[in-house]
Amino acid sequence: MISVALLGTMATLWLPHWSGSLYVLVALGYLFQGRWLYSLSAGGVMALIWLIMALSWDIPNERLLSHRVAELFGVSPSILWLITAIVGFLLGTVGVSLGQALRGVLPQKPPRLYERR
Repeated sequence: MISVALLGTMATLWLPHWSGSLYVLVALGYLFQGRWLYSLSAGGVMALIWLIMALSWDIPNERLLSHRVAELFGVSPSILWLITAIVGFLLGTVGVSLGQALRGVLPQKPPRLYERR
């Protein structure tokens, strides 16, 4: 879970789009074996990361942008933060689950190109 938290945070900060985090989480799901609980906990970690990052960017600018976006969507800023956390949860859960599914589909051993006789 520490790898999901660290790499997920770095991907969210440095990659230009949320899909960059998805690629990192798919790779983590492929590399680390786990059950469905691992996917759900990765989603929880990503939801917490996205919520903390949204609040850390929103509070210093006196919540100016979040109030405008909340008005645009017709919701309160707290509901907007909840939506942000839900998107982070879905991103983490789907990313790690997809990586685990790819682990089951893709071959684990490289194919042999020729046979020794």
